[in-house]
Amino acid sequence: MTESVELANDIASLLKGIGIELVDLHISRTKGSTRVGAVIYRADGTGIDECSKAHRLIQARLEALLGNDDFELETASPGIDRTIKSAREYAVFVGRGVCLFLEDEDTVEGRIVSSDGAVVVVATTDGDHTVTIEQIRKGKLDHSQEGR
Repeated sequence: MTESVELANDIASLLKGIGIELVDLHISRTKGSTRVGAVIYRADGTGIDECSKAHRLIQARLEALLGNDDFELETASPGIDRTIKSAREYAVFVGRGVCLFLEDEDTVEGRIVSSDGAVVVVATTDGDHTVTIEQIRKGKLDHSQEGR
């Protein structure tokens, strides 16, 4: 397991303790400095308070791990139209509106009902649609689907 994956798992575990999901963690190192970007999510809303709490927890963990190394930390919510970057994110965003662009050029729009990492179930106006991860060319959160 790489250092980045171990750090992401460590931070995800910390955040889960306060009811926040780690959606994505970016780490880049240049010229002796480390830049860390964390995208977080809480199902009942991800605002400035959640970002601030997550920032403090992540910063404390990075200070413990990196010691005196220089680092910059940015913490953000996923936004209302996030492009979904991994199969795991579909499970994180259960209940949210989504637009799936499929390999066969079809589009599925609705709310994510469930996801197990291999299959995503989306509730649409025509009923539930089951889509395999392999069928999805691109997925985006779609706030407009949440009021339906």
